[in-house]
Amino acid sequence: MEESHPESQDEALTCLAELAEASGELHRRISQFSQWALAANQQVPGVTYARVMPLDKRVAMTERISEAIKALARDGNKFRRLEARALYDEGLTMAQLAAVFGVSRQRVSTLLRETGAQPDGEE
Repeated sequence: MEESHPESQDEALTCLAELAEASGELHRRISQFSQWALAANQQVPGVTYARVMPLDKRVAMTERISEAIKALARDGNKFRRLEARALYDEGLTMAQLAAVFGVSRQRVSTLLRETGAQPDGEE
């Protein structure tokens, strides 16, 4: 079993900061879209926001939200890989990691391979 490397811990901290930023960005964009939709709906009660809010504005906001979701998924996946490697290096088994991440042991094995850690063939 290896010990965690300081550079990977720094990478994990950087990743957490990026994940927090991506989460905040998604929250800001959804909040903005919600406020615009609510304001549009209140202008014409009884009519859906989609009929009141201009199509180009809805498309632009949907694109921004989609970009934020992609960033959140990218950063979240990176953090999961880094944390899986760190926890494995600290002694957790693939079965324990599978329980922590809510995935199969095979997925844990893939996460570890993606980070360069080689699972030791445990079952």
